[in-house]
Amino acid sequence: MKKSLLILALSATVFAANAQTDEVAKEVAGLAKDSKKKVEVDSASNWKISGMLSLTAAHTGLKNWSAGGDRQLGFNALANLNANYAKDKHSWQNAVMAQYGTVKLFDQLPDEFRKTDDKLQFSSKYGYAFSKKFYYSAIFDYKSQFANGYVYSKQKDDNGEEFIQKDKTSRWWSPLYLTYAIGIDYQPNENFTFYLSPLCGKTTIVTCDDVFEYFGEKGAYGVEPGSHSRTEVGWYFKANALYSIAKNITFNSNLTLFQNYKDGGPFEEVDIDWNVIITLQINKWLAFNISTELIYDEDIEIEVDKVPYNSKVQFKDVIGAGLTFKF
Repeated sequence: MKKSLLILALSATVFAANAQTDEVAKEVAGLAKDSKKKVEVDSASNWKISGMLSLTAAHTGLKNWSAGGDRQLGFNALANLNANYAKDKHSWQNAVMAQYGTVKLFDQLPDEFRKTDDKLQFSSKYGYAFSKKFYYSAIFDYKSQFANGYVYSKQKDDNGEEFIQKDKTSRWWSPLYLTYAIGIDYQPNENFTFYLSPLCGKTTIVTCDDVFEYFGEKGAYGVEPGSHSRTEVGWYFKANALYSIAKNITFNSNLTLFQNYKDGGPFEEVDIDWNVIITLQINKWLAFNISTELIYDEDIEIEVDKVPYNSKVQFKDVIGAGLTFKF
């Protein structure tokens, strides 16, 4: 199963990859002024800024509805921003991805907004070209979230009355993943990069004692009780693709793989994090978005029907139509 996921992720990412104005100045002052402007324009052209901002909302209202259901109100926000610099042999790529979603079920207790999506990730990569398409590169990646995360379960009090108990399982900086690596980067064009590092450090940080309390003696996100961090050393792979499927459809994929050298032979206990965003732009301000994330990490324990598992695939998808601004 694990190797199949690796093959699927790598295949999808690789296949996805594929005015000036002349003026004649008659005065020395005019020439100097135009020359200064040209220097400023050329300097600015070394940067390429792009991104997408999206906000979707959904509401369901029910009154005397015999088929049943719950009244609800939900919101999802997405920001995907990129700032890339290229000049001579130097390349510097920066990306920020922020996602947050919430829903309120009016007919459920507790009557509050519940988080459905939460992610904050920043990546920065510097490269120095040693050939036309290959770079010596260093990379830094930060990944955490904005708000507290809870699991909800039905419990009974001393009088036998049911109530909803919520336990904190995550919050800002719990967990926090830091990745730092040096390696080789392949950039055949501006829409695709392929990065491989034989020397990568990955630090997992959990600062919240409430999170440890929920997970108990087994620790949280691979961090043992009594400690607030864990550092691993291994190999690292990262592939980014931004591809126009059609005139108004874009495919954005971000795949990372990491293996701790202590975890065994090749491709044993490989951590997978694969994000995909597909955008269908309907007009200038309205778009249909599909966002997915697949995670496989044996350090994260998953409980299904009160049975714990260390190797379950986590998958999340967010689908919606709403206000979207691309630049």
